[in-house]
Amino acid sequence: MIELNCGIKIGQELIIDPTRVRPAAAVSHAHSDHLRRHRTIFATAPTLDFSKLSGANFKGVPLEYGKNYKFGDCTVRPEPAGHILGSAQFIIDYSGYRIVYTGDLKLSPNETCPPAAIHECDILFIDTTFGKKIFKFPEYSYLKQRLAEFVESCLQGGYLPVIFAYNLGKAQEVMKILGDAGFSTYVTKEAFANAEVHRRHDIDIKNYYLIDGQYPEGAAAILPPSMKNLEIFNSRYPIRTCFVSGWAIYPHHIRFGRVDEYIPLSDHASYDDLIRYVEVAKPDKIYCLFGFPEIVADLKYRGYDAIKATLANRDGEMKISLNQGKLFDR
Repeated sequence: MIELNCGIKIGQELIIDPTRVRPAAAVSHAHSDHLRRHRTIFATAPTLDFSKLSGANFKGVPLEYGKNYKFGDCTVRPEPAGHILGSAQFIIDYSGYRIVYTGDLKLSPNETCPPAAIHECDILFIDTTFGKKIFKFPEYSYLKQRLAEFVESCLQGGYLPVIFAYNLGKAQEVMKILGDAGFSTYVTKEAFANAEVHRRHDIDIKNYYLIDGQYPEGAAAILPPSMKNLEIFNSRYPIRTCFVSGWAIYPHHIRFGRVDEYIPLSDHASYDDLIRYVEVAKPDKIYCLFGFPEIVADLKYRGYDAIKATLANRDGEMKISLNQGKLFDR
């Protein structure tokens, strides 16, 4: 039996990304919408390290990519998800079925974590955060160039470049891109601590410093989107702002507010990559988690058995019965 009710429960012992505190849980990555203060957390080593930064008291059991682990009657293999450092897809063999839970997923490049692969399966739980056709992102190399050009043009014009990017994942990707391009960045203490975890796991991020009341002259400042009060800089120069996110391709949807530039550098899969994942994975059943309903209609039109689902319990409990004896033979 598979149950969707405040997480995904498969068999008797495996609970993935529960949205309520559990005695034990397998966690796909360290973003707060997937992580709770469970007593025992099964996750990759970077995910456990990020989780410890919150001060949570838990027992951490590290999982390695490519290795098999037993959770009761399930065999689970974590594989890279390409979302942030430590993010994992879970490949699960249960009751003769191959089940894939992608977690938050990105198939295009991300220089701060290993690349994701597509895994064939019978049942697919896929993150469809950007399951709307408007979310077709430019090439990664072009987005990196735009980011560097924004900072360069600001500095040459006497502006302080301020980049809005989430403290875990996106901030470190921006820091790495700019550091590799020769720029320095000043960041919040949260983003700084997360960057230190990246360095401990051999992700080389250069030239970053703690804001700590300093004015980042000749450098870029990186702040979380929630931190819009730029008076903290007591700036001697005018400021130009940039929002870096997949949502930047559709800024009116998020009502983020006016900035000078939007760069749609995403840590989630584009619409086309979501369709490609399904076409390569060839699942018999698809559960689309998060995002928009548009992709469900598109997948049905293409002949797939797809439905909208949720990890939370807003829509009540969903139970999935499996016919015993079906074997994964691909």
